[in-house]
Amino acid sequence: MIENQTASTEENKKETSDSISCEKSLARVSSPGSPDNCVRVTKPLLCFVLIAIMVLLAGFIAWSTDGIRKAAAPLGYEEFKALSPERQKQTFAQLTGPEIYDLVASSDENWPVTSYDLISPDNAKETIVLYDNNGDLHFNLAWPCYGGFVPESIASIGDLSGTLDVSRDGGDSGHSMSIGRNPDGSYPNDSQRSVPKSSAAVRTGVLDVDRYLQAVDIVSSNGSDADRLSELGRLGFDSETAACFLADYAAFPSRDEISGPNNINDGARSAGHSVDGKYGYYGITAPWNAGDLRLEGGAGQLCTVFSWGTLCASGLIYDTGTADIN
Repeated sequence: MIENQTASTEENKKETSDSISCEKSLARVSSPGSPDNCVRVTKPLLCFVLIAIMVLLAGFIAWSTDGIRKAAAPLGYEEFKALSPERQKQTFAQLTGPEIYDLVASSDENWPVTSYDLISPDNAKETIVLYDNNGDLHFNLAWPCYGGFVPESIASIGDLSGTLDVSRDGGDSGHSMSIGRNPDGSYPNDSQRSVPKSSAAVRTGVLDVDRYLQAVDIVSSNGSDADRLSELGRLGFDSETAACFLADYAAFPSRDEISGPNNINDGARSAGHSVDGKYGYYGITAPWNAGDLRLEGGAGQLCTVFSWGTLCASGLIYDTGTADIN
């Protein structure tokens, strides 16, 4: 009897010990305080989300880097011209001076930077424009308004007569030239002309104003081309020169200074008078201050219906030569 009770007591102790051991084990498993006993669960969906986020982040970094690289790369002329007109205007407005200078220099319209040494990357933002002449976009210098004339001085070449000393710094296709000389007999310098050049070998000559007016009267008449060519022949011009007269006169109205924004007639109207542009214009050159450019103006100036090249070839400008000015 005593032995049975002893055995029973031992069994009860063992069961109690096993129960306590089990409870402790369960407590360890359920306790968050023991990292070595935690149950770790990996969710596949979370992995996919993290991978997707990393892929998107990598793509964004690549896109941003490419965008920065493209923004830093110089804009090529062909790339620029491929843009729509509105985008060309927006892009040009956002360019820095050095970027404008490089863009113009790389183009087939590079004369603003190749012909004038006072145009530089430092002042290109103020001195070079993307000019819009009724939808025709092209690079030009930001000359003073109104064809570079002082508005109050604008008048018709038809008011002149006799002969004029003239000079030009530029190509044969240009229609603008300086008139007169300084009191010492020298030609106006580039600052007086408002030409952004430190020095130049200008072309010079004498314009026969009376004969010029006769030629303009013929080409501006209502006759046929054949009639006008015949009349010019009777005035002593050969057929090639006569054809150039007609071509120049036909193209003259579309020039920037004649039909573009703030043209010569706009200048005359701003000063309260009108001018008959049939024969072209004369007046005083306006000063030009842009960026670090400071040009005083003040020289006499002509804008003729015929180009310098046609005037010289026809003999309307004679005694041609060159003069070095600073």
